[in-house]
Amino acid sequence: MPVANTTDYESVGSVIYPGIKQIVSASYSRSHGITPDVCQIEMAPQTLDAKDSDYVPIEPDGYLLFRFDTAKTVTDGNGISSTTNKRVEILMQSCRPDKASVRRSATSINWTIPIYDRRWKWKFGSFSGHWNIKKNGVIEKRKEKTPRELADMCLDAMRETNYETKALDQLEKLKKLPYRKQVRPEVHWDRIPPAQALNELVTPLGYRVCLGWDEVVRIEKFGEGAFLPTSDLMSGGFDAQLPESPDSITVLGGITMHEAMWELEAVGLDLDGDWRPIDYLSYAPRYKGEVDWRRTQPGVFDELKQRLEDVEDNLKPKTDLEYRKLNEQHGLATSTVYRCYRLKYPVGTDEGFSNRTKVDTLGKLLGLAVDFGARRGDSGYDKLAADYEEARRELFKKAEPVIPGPQIKNPRTGRLGDYKLEGFEQVLPCFETRAELAIDSYTGKLIRKPVEVTGIYFDDNKAWNVDRPDTKKIDGTKVSVMPELGIIRFSEPIFKYQKGKINIDGETKIQELTYPADLRVLIATPLKNLAGEPARYEHREELSPKYRTKPAKLPSGLQGNPRKQPRGTDTKVIIKKEIVQAYQAQYETKKNPQGKVETKLVKVVDNADTEELEKQALSAIDVENIKIFTKDSGSGVYAGLKKIDLDGAIQQVAITRTTSGGMTTTIARNTEVNIYVPDFDERQRNIALKEMIKNHNETVDKTEQVEPKDK
Repeated sequence: MPVANTTDYESVGSVIYPGIKQIVSASYSRSHGITPDVCQIEMAPQTLDAKDSDYVPIEPDGYLLFRFDTAKTVTDGNGISSTTNKRVEILMQSCRPDKASVRRSATSINWTIPIYDRRWKWKFGSFSGHWNIKKNGVIEKRKEKTPRELADMCLDAMRETNYETKALDQLEKLKKLPYRKQVRPEVHWDRIPPAQALNELVTPLGYRVCLGWDEVVRIEKFGEGAFLPTSDLMSGGFDAQLPESPDSITVLGGITMHEAMWELEAVGLDLDGDWRPIDYLSYAPRYKGEVDWRRTQPGVFDELKQRLEDVEDNLKPKTDLEYRKLNEQHGLATSTVYRCYRLKYPVGTDEGFSNRTKVDTLGKLLGLAVDFGARRGDSGYDKLAADYEEARRELFKKAEPVIPGPQIKNPRTGRLGDYKLEGFEQVLPCFETRAELAIDSYTGKLIRKPVEVTGIYFDDNKAWNVDRPDTKKIDGTKVSVMPELGIIRFSEPIFKYQKGKINIDGETKIQELTYPADLRVLIATPLKNLAGEPARYEHREELSPKYRTKPAKLPSGLQGNPRKQPRGTDTKVIIKKEIVQAYQAQYETKKNPQGKVETKLVKVVDNADTEELEKQALSAIDVENIKIFTKDSGSGVYAGLKKIDLDGAIQQVAITRTTSGGMTTTIARNTEVNIYVPDFDERQRNIALKEMIKNHNETVDKTEQVEPKDK
């Protein structure tokens, strides 16, 4: 009777790193991204003293070689044997060892040394580029690049000679995602590592950076790729995908910018720490009981200075407090009056004279109270200050100032109408720029235009006032913004001259007198509701009904006959601060039929279409959908060494060589199973955190140095 053939297998795994004499065991996981993965090697102790005869240096820039040898021996019925040898190798170059640690047991001492794969070099380099910059809502042709072209530029800068980025062509051709076609991400890279630029480019688009065993860098679509192999499977399983799926996804952009022209009012800082119109200040100069700033020179405030000098010449203990008060008031006047102007109303607002009377009365009374020493905590002061603020709010509301651009539905008529502000706080803190974009001539970056201040004011070059409010901007280097207060601050006094009657020594004369300038500013502000929530660009996309969760049917006969909970899950909110809606009010200044120069609103434009805000939002929603509904996830542990590359679906490959010489490969599809390696999202957060700390350290003000003491 013939004897059947028999087959025997012998296999052994090995790991080699130049300079390490004996590797006891090793474990390495390769994952998506630009952060290097680590091979934890357990090695036998060896000398580190170069003087020893058996010294071998551990290479600082070496290679990792994983090798798995299998011998298959077949013996036929006659006892004749034949052996077939098979070898699988994975070679990783440019690896770097890190600090070793010692592990001691009762019988042995081993060292553990981490070896980083070649992506450790990707944190170096300097790369700049400003692409897909829009001018008036349109990308300049010379600055237009597809995502694939941008990725190729990054990889070239990384000195990668072998890469594949063709998966990014889906953004140009994919028919089932029409809103993703012709994606042109706007990038502003300024001397950052090119690998970081690549990661920042592809990850928000739903792609991943994958380093293959063949050292090819591939850009792959997240969630798409190979299936788990079936041969040599030792154990494995598929993950039950029970996503926490909402009914919709909402993209919230950054705070909406409302650019409009605002009238300004002259304000100053008072002794009680409050900013008020200059006529309401405790140190407002008075003539026969009436406030009159016309008699004092801007920047000098000679009347206040004279009062200070009168007390100083006759300084006695009882007048010391008065001197200090006058000195502080004069300092506040010189640093804030005519130098600080606050947003008052959008141009075109009609306040109405009668509404102003109550505010004027209370404001001047408050100034007198502060001059006499009243402060917060005093019942009289607190009552007067509260009445003044309430009168200010009522005055602002009755003026019905309109913020140009957005509209609101009338609950009674259902019609859309102008959005009328009810409180000044709705536009604070204001932005420090306009909403309109421009290209910085120095850096080439896309920036918001600086605020623009115009009006009727004294012009040094003309030695007289500017003729019309729209003819000449105030030099921008003299202008700064205090956002929390809505105050425009100037580096020098800004005022105007105007003929007026003035009583001098009992005689009425007509002279050129100083007045606050008639200023207006083009500036962007937010728009908050009365609860303080700012308006943002918002786009909501309902998910397909098949993805929505449905409450299970309740069994009959339950005690108390409980009601079924309402169906539906609220929206999932994604914050994308780079998506900013911007309204820009455009004005025209000309003479009316009566010959008076007027500035009127012509139209309001916004960037929703020119900057394709909806397209940006849909792109973000598409990426989020991939994360929620990625299918066919699972993992398997395989005997031996499986040389399978990462792609969009194969997210992790882990190789383990045991102390007995055995070797296994764990492959994860649309999941990550190595608990010792942070998942992709956490690695992304770590990269962002490191970049934020780096930027903070680079921008922190280090100019205030402690002067060395004289020796």
